[in-house]
Amino acid sequence: MPGDPAEASSVTGAAVADLRITDPALTAAQGTFRAAGNRLAPVVRALPGLDTEVVGAAPLAGRLQDGQELLGAELGIVGQALAQLADQAAQINAAFTQADQQLSQAAEGAR
Repeated sequence: MPGDPAEASSVTGAAVADLRITDPALTAAQGTFRAAGNRLAPVVRALPGLDTEVVGAAPLAGRLQDGQELLGAELGIVGQALAQLADQAAQINAAFTQADQQLSQAAEGAR
C-alpha cells in the first residue's frame, strides 16, 4: 500500500514524510489581529475629545469622565496586545516555514 510507514522503512531505513506546513491560518490570524488593533486606534484617539459635561450634573459628568479615561486606557492596552499577537503569529509562521525548509532539505539529503 503506497504511503505505508512500514514500506517506507524497508526502502530508506526510516519512515520519512514530506511535512508541509502551510501558513494561511496564521496569515489570516495576523491580519485579523492587526485589523482589530487598527480599528481600535481611532476610538482610543477620539475618547479624550468627548465632552463629558454635556450630561449636566457634575457628579455624573465626573463619573462619565472617569469611565471615558478607563475605557481609553483599556482599549489602548487591547490594541497593543493585538499588535503583539500579530507579531507573534508572524514569528510562528516564520518558524514553521524554517522548520518545513529544514525538514525538506533533510529529506532530500536522505534520498
